[in-house]
Amino acid sequence: MPDDAPSLGLATLKALEEANLNGFPSERSVVDGAWVARLSPGNPARRVNSLNVMDPLDGRDARQRLAEMQVLFARNGVPFHLRHTPLTPPELVEIADTEGWTRTGETDVWVLEQTDLTAGAIAADGSDGIRPVDLETFITAFGTIGGTREEAVTILALQRLAEALGRVAVKRLTFLAEDEKGAPLGVVLAVAERGMLGIYDLAVRPEARRKGLGARLVTRCLAEGAARGCRLAWLQVTAENAAARALYRRIGFRSGYGYHYRLPQEAAGMVSKTLQQRPETERGTG
Repeated sequence: MPDDAPSLGLATLKALEEANLNGFPSERSVVDGAWVARLSPGNPARRVNSLNVMDPLDGRDARQRLAEMQVLFARNGVPFHLRHTPLTPPELVEIADTEGWTRTGETDVWVLEQTDLTAGAIAADGSDGIRPVDLETFITAFGTIGGTREEAVTILALQRLAEALGRVAVKRLTFLAEDEKGAPLGVVLAVAERGMLGIYDLAVRPEARRKGLGARLVTRCLAEGAARGCRLAWLQVTAENAAARALYRRIGFRSGYGYHYRLPQEAAGMVSKTLQQRPETERGTG
């Protein structure tokens, strides 16, 4: 289980949570003070279908506001998820605990500081066999490789991913590694803003794994981030992804804070029913 106790200061933690909103925009959003409802009907990813709270002190009228948010999610046909971070007000946590909400999606946010970012960077001149590509090329290669999991590369999932990435207003970076015949071996997506580099989808073709390509793709992102003046790199890694955690640890990333999702019983039932009705290759909440 990830360590939920943050090792970062509140200002840095909040900046990273804001970068998460900017780096992977939802289709729709509703703001109530520091409460941000992210809604993307038809997209199974929880990161764009959850309630995010950006200030632990904004717990006023928590039960009433929570009820209104749950109605909002239901109106948009999206199962309600609370993204529980160190910024979540204790009033919301108490409601979730008291009512026995399901806890799922254990994830860490890992960070790499400026000195390590610079030391680990390589020249971003293409000599590493990795080149920047446009969004369309990235999406095509991501699908060809097989993505990060099976359900991420269905026709609908790729369409939703392209739409979400097309909404990114800050600097988006997409890189591709190819074999000698020009077939895609690996891709990586990163977003740079306000001196921070967020590394998102890293995918390597199965037969090319465990040969250092994933590390090279991440390092290329770090090099680009350093060249753009980024002082901090960050990424999200789930608790069960042991291979990715080992890779990022070798590169120098360390745990910054943990988060998970909380679901009321009716939302958990809705998610379970949706997964049962979905074809096997399209299951998963992302």
